[in-house]
Amino acid sequence: MNRFIAFALIFVFQLSSLPAFSEECSESGYAALVAEGKRADESREWGRAVEAYNRILAECSEQVKNPDLAKVYDALSVAQLMQQNYSSAIESAKKCIELDSKYNACMLTAAKSYENLGDRSMAIEYAKSAVDSGPYDEYSSAVVIYAKDFLRVLERK
Repeated sequence: MNRFIAFALIFVFQLSSLPAFSEECSESGYAALVAEGKRADESREWGRAVEAYNRILAECSEQVKNPDLAKVYDALSVAQLMQQNYSSAIESAKKCIELDSKYNACMLTAAKSYENLGDRSMAIEYAKSAVDSGPYDEYSSAVVIYAKDFLRVLERK
């Protein structure tokens, strides 16, 4: 689980590079929400993180481009997983995957959530998808390594 938290925190640092847009979602308002989500993640205040990411989605999603929107859904799904709100984490992870079908971190979050719900077969399916999507940058390479380890644990159960 500590490895998963470490990957989540790495992601949060990537989230800070998201662009800001629009009148409804001012640049300063967007930056404040991203900073709030990052601070909440770093301090493991998952409720605050969920609130910040949900506000980004509610107030800024029309203006945020898909690759960046997938990052927001990823951060949201991790925070929901850490809150033990597994069904919501799966829903958010699936939205992330709809936006970016190679975003293996979302697949891994779904796998962990399914495992926690007791659905081993879906956990294995999503973990395999995370591995099969392959690495495309440093972050996704780390996710593939973790997904392989997680898959081995699941298959032993």
